Amino acid sequence: MIRYISALPEHQGETCYGLVLVEANGIPVRVRALSDRYPQLCYAGPSSDGRPQLMRWAFAAADAVASVGADSVAGEALAEDLDQERLAELVLPPVEITGLEFDALRRFVIGVGLNYAEHREEVGIEEDETELLVFPKPVVPTGPYAPVRAGVQLGELPVRPVLLLDYEVELGLVLLEDLDLRNPPGDYETFIDQVAFFTANDVSDREPIILDEEAGYTRGKSHPTYLPIGPWMVHGRHLRPRTRNEGEHSLEIGAVVSQLRPADEPPVGEMPFGEERQLSTTDAMLRGPWAIVRHLSEMFRRGDIVCMRDANGHPRFVHNADGVIPAGSIIITGTPGGTAIREPGLGEKAGLFVRGGLSVQGARKAFIEDLEQNIAGSPYLEVGDKVESWVESLGRQRWSVEADAERRPYGIESSGACEPDSQPEPLSPP
Repeated sequence: MIRYISALPEHQGETCYGLVLVEANGIPVRVRALSDRYPQLCYAGPSSDGRPQLMRWAFAAADAVASVGADSVAGEALAEDLDQERLAELVLPPVEITGLEFDALRRFVIGVGLNYAEHREEVGIEEDETELLVFPKPVVPTGPYAPVRAGVQLGELPVRPVLLLDYEVELGLVLLEDLDLRNPPGDYETFIDQVAFFTANDVSDREPIILDEEAGYTRGKSHPTYLPIGPWMVHGRHLRPRTRNEGEHSLEIGAVVSQLRPADEPPVGEMPFGEERQLSTTDAMLRGPWAIVRHLSEMFRRGDIVCMRDANGHPRFVHNADGVIPAGSIIITGTPGGTAIREPGLGEKAGLFVRGGLSVQGARKAFIEDLEQNIAGSPYLEVGDKVESWVESLGRQRWSVEADAERRPYGIESSGACEPDSQPEPLSPP
C-alpha cells in the first residue's frame, strides 16, 4: 500500500492511498487508487478522518483489489503510471505524522538502537546484548525520494553545517491499533495483525551522540528530514519478518552510498555508482518487532520512563503518561553494521584521553575534532551524496543530501535531565 499524489482526472493533485501494481527494483512504477472502495482514501487538503483509520481502510481495500489479481486491475481507470522523474514530489511517506501530534502526545516515533551484533561491535558496545537502546525521535517523516537536508550543528554560533552525518537503514513499523504497554499483545498472531512494515532510514548527526551517550540520541537524530520512510507499506499478516524466535520471511536489508561530486552525476533516477555499506538480513536482529514491544512493556512496568530533550530543550517521551502508544505511531527497529561511526582503537583512545585533559568528555571532544578535520574521504555523508537503502519486499529509497536553504541557529545547550513528571497529559485521539 502506497500513499501518493494522483494525476487521475477525478483525483488531480489529491493525496491517495493506493496499491502498487508494478515496481522495478523496488521503485513503484504503476499504482491503483483505492477510492472506489472507500472515497475517503483520496482527498484534497487535510483528511477529515483519523489517519490510523484511513490506513486500516486502505489495507482492507488493497486486500480486496489484490484478490482480483494485479493483471486484472492494471488497465482500470483508477490505475496510473508514476512519473519517474517526479518521484520526490509524488511518493509521500506512507505514514503521516505532524509536529503538533508529537507535541500533543498523539503520535510517537520510537527509535531502537544496538539491535544488531555487528553494529554493537562497530560502536564499541560490549554489554549484555539483550538490553536495547530506546530513544524518542520526534521527526516528521518524509518521502523515500525527497532530499535530506544536512542540518546545522546544535547550539553553534556562528552557525556551522552538520559534518558527522550518518545513515542507518532500518525496518520500520507503524501501529494500526493503540498499544497499551500495561497489556501488550499476548501472542505473536495478535501483534502481527496490528502492524504494518516499511523501509526507514534513521539519519543521524553523530556529534551530540558522541558527546552524550546517555541522552544525545534525540538531539542528534531529530533534525527536520532525518526520517525518510517508504516507498510503500505491507501489512504484518502478509510479511511476518523473520528474526530470532519470531516471523517467517527473512528480509535482506541494506544501503549503498554514492559519494559523488557534481561532475559525476548519474542520469535521473539511476545510481550506477556507489559503495555497499550495509548488508544484512532481519534474521540478525537481536530482538524482533514483537520482542521489542514486549521490551517496551517491561520497561514501562518496572518504571523506566525514557525521556530525552530535543534540540530545543523540550522533554520527549516514547509513550504517553499512562503507557499508551497511540495508533499511527512508528517504531524503527535498529540498524545493521556498516554505518559511518566507528569506535577508536585502544591506542587512539589513550591519545584522545591525554589530549582531552585526562577527562572522558575532553576525549570525546578531541575525537569529534579529529573526525571533522578528516571529513574529506570519510564515510560520513556530505552535501551532494546519495543514499539508496532498502528492505526486501518493502521497496527502495533513493535520496540525496542537500544543504539547508537558510542556516539559522538550531537548538540550545540544554544538558538538564528530563523529569518524568513533566510529561503532559495526552489529548483525546483525533
